[in-house]
Amino acid sequence: MVAFEEHSSVGLPAHCAGLISVSGLRRLNIDIPKECILNRVKGATFYSPSGTFFTVSRRKSQAYVINRPLLDQYFASKAQKENVSLFTSTKVLALKMGERRLLKVAHKKESIFEPKIIIDAEGIRGKFVREAGLNPPSKGVIPGVQFEVENAEVNPDQVEMFFGNKVAPGFFAWIIPTGENTARIGLGANHHALRYLKEFIRNHPIASKRLSNAAIVKKFGGSIVLSGPIPKTYTNGFLVVGDAAGQVKPTTGGGVIMGGLCAQIAGEVAAEAIIEGKVNSKRLGAYQKKWRKLLSREFYFMLQARRILNRMSDNNLDKLFRIIIKNDFPKVMEEVGDMDFESGVIKKLILKPKLSASIILNFLASFLIGKKESK
Repeated sequence: MVAFEEHSSVGLPAHCAGLISVSGLRRLNIDIPKECILNRVKGATFYSPSGTFFTVSRRKSQAYVINRPLLDQYFASKAQKENVSLFTSTKVLALKMGERRLLKVAHKKESIFEPKIIIDAEGIRGKFVREAGLNPPSKGVIPGVQFEVENAEVNPDQVEMFFGNKVAPGFFAWIIPTGENTARIGLGANHHALRYLKEFIRNHPIASKRLSNAAIVKKFGGSIVLSGPIPKTYTNGFLVVGDAAGQVKPTTGGGVIMGGLCAQIAGEVAAEAIIEGKVNSKRLGAYQKKWRKLLSREFYFMLQARRILNRMSDNNLDKLFRIIIKNDFPKVMEEVGDMDFESGVIKKLILKPKLSASIILNFLASFLIGKKESK
């Protein structure tokens, strides 16, 4: 097996918020080295546009805040020990599909590889997804930006999420503690993400007070995929995984666990297909059947939740938060919540009569307001 990495070092530059659930790692059967873990968090606090908030927390750690480059380098080292040939500073220039699949790569000089199966994990760019005749995510992709800061006033046990169209239209802002007084502060937005992040740090009624002395030590950004999976993730001799396949949670933009689960399935299917000598589209379709059986329900419910949230006005979001708190729903989230498999919580939210009525009414109200404003 051969792996190509266009940068000189695996994991760089970093584009990840670096929050990974403990339960997700168990599903992947992965133990993370201690040196890759910056912090352990037990829960999250959610803030409405007006500052109404609720907290969901447990006694044990629910997620790790990781050093993503270090973790990627650890995985790369493990792969090499399993006889994977890793080429860094190697850019894949072109893909030619047909009876023979050809990859043109640049590593000091241009070379041609003829793999039996290509597993594409190129990320949101999707160049080779298109060249394989598939459709990468296009709609539902928003910009995200994040600062690493020090001298911030944070709760090291809690991630914080801030909602509102004036805070982060189309998504939310976050504070992820990396230590006692260090954090990752970021947000995603439909437009001008950097401007909204600077405004959030300077002027948010709650966050700005605790970030007034924060010093930015690093800045980075990327794209957040909220569209859900692409229609087809395979063709002759070709599989696509991760962001390039839209295998990212539409609710939070998290893709490490979902992408990891799909990558494991892709690896298993590819290995079996090569052993059988059948790498055609019909054989590789097993990959999509398997990941959809595991995750399609999750993606469906998360995508519906994202669509509802995106339609809600700030006023209706505030109403929803108050009803959630009044109905003690945070306790339900603590009892049955799962950071990655969210359908259980979303269904319970929808099936609670008062909550479901509020969601429907607020969604319709926001939809009608949007219609009036667009005229």
